[in-house]
This record gives sequence, structure tokens and C-alpha cells, in this order.
Amino acid sequence: MTNLYIFLGTPNCGRRAILADLIRDGLDGETSVYIAEAERNSEAEKPLADVPAITLRTWKFDDGNAIDLGEAHDAGDNAVFLTDGEDDPVDQIEALAALAKRLGWHVARVATIVDCKFAAAVPASADWFAACIHFSDTVLLTNREGTSNQWLNTFKAPYVKNCFPCTFEFVKKNRVENPARVLADNPRRMTMIFDEQDPIDDMEFDEDNLPEEPFDLVSAPDPYFETTESGARKIVVPFIGDLLDEYEKRPESES
Repeated sequence: MTNLYIFLGTPNCGRRAILADLIRDGLDGETSVYIAEAERNSEAEKPLADVPAITLRTWKFDDGNAIDLGEAHDAGDNAVFLTDGEDDPVDQIEALAALAKRLGWHVARVATIVDCKFAAAVPASADWFAACIHFSDTVLLTNREGTSNQWLNTFKAPYVKNCFPCTFEFVKKNRVENPARVLADNPRRMTMIFDEQDPIDDMEFDEDNLPEEPFDLVSAPDPYFETTESGARKIVVPFIGDLLDEYEKRPESES
């Protein structure tokens, strides 16, 4: 069975260099790294070129908003997905969950890489990162130069308060302290979108609380996938492209 690893994050947060270290020291066997078509960049991909036993491939959305791998369905032991950092993370996670189910891949780990410099400079990005972290087992904090411990504590506070099971790890010079721990196959995510769910598990019945009428057994949707009657998502995730443009236009002293 192929193990699937998903890495969310903004385009220039250093995901490729971090991935190179994680794959080299944390994964065994043949590995396919699928990079979103919009993010293919030969210069940026150089850190991955020296990693043994990996193949770089491209993924994109087809006309039906499903993930198109072309002819590259045989990923080997591990399929590592680099999402499109400027696209909606919720749409991509939904499509990746469907892909894993269709191909029989096991979702081993989902990680969000947080560019702390960007997140601190653009507070409006917090809701975008919150969506990513909702689906993640671990959060990798990178580009921390110039950000204070107070900001880091404030950033993590909502997740601590709401008892998120995901772990937070520091990245230093594109490396984490323990790659095996980051890639460990033990779910720590809030979402259950990747799990086989039994609707009965969501119900709280006992002998004194039984329904009088017939009912349908349907699992509750993930909150990020809930929609209104018009079909729009109830939780609106900010368009990160606009926030990145705003950030990149700032004077260097303000970034």
C-alpha cells in the first residue's frame, strides 16, 4: 500500500528544502513527490534533486475538480503531495481525500508549514492557516527570524485553547529535530475526512434516548465542507493570493 503525505503551506515558505530533509531522513522505499502544476519550478526544486529514490511528478485539477496525475498513478511506497500554495486548501484536501480513497492510498500524515514572518506581518492570514491546521497532524514553524516568542505563543494559543491534537515543531535551517516524529503514522488531526467513519459512532443513544421515527445514517460533514442551501461553504477561507500580493508589495523594512 502507498502511504500518502500531504504538505500545505504558502508558495515561498521553503517546503521543498524541508521536504528534502524529511524524505532523506524519515522515509524508506521509493517515493514520488507530486508538485502542483502551478508550483513547478526547476530552480526551487534543486534541493530535491539530490535525494535518492525519489521521482518528481506533477499533479493538477481536471475539469471536474478531481486530481489528475496523468499516467503517474504508481507512486511506489510513498506519495508526497505539495499543494498549490495560492489555491484553496479546503478544495485541495477534499480532492486528495477522494484520490486516496479511489487509489487505495493510506493517508499517513498531513503537515502545514507556517512561514512565521509572513503570518506575523499579515494577521488576516490567520484564518487561512487555521483551515490548513484543522486538517493537519503536525505544524512546522519556519522563517522565525524576527518573530518574537510572544507572537509564537499568540499564534498557537487558539489551538492550545481548543485542544488541537496536532504537534508544533520548529524548523531551523530547513531541518526539523526529528524527521521520523514529523512523519509518524499516528493521526493527530481534527478532521476525520481521511478516516473510515461509522455514522453510528457519531450518535449518542442509550435505552432512555431512542428515536421514535426512522432516520438515515449519515455522518456529520467536516465543518469546513458544510455548505449553505446555495452551495457556498459556510466557513469562508481567505484568498491567500491577495494576502501574498499585499505582503510582497510591502517595503522590505515592513516585511
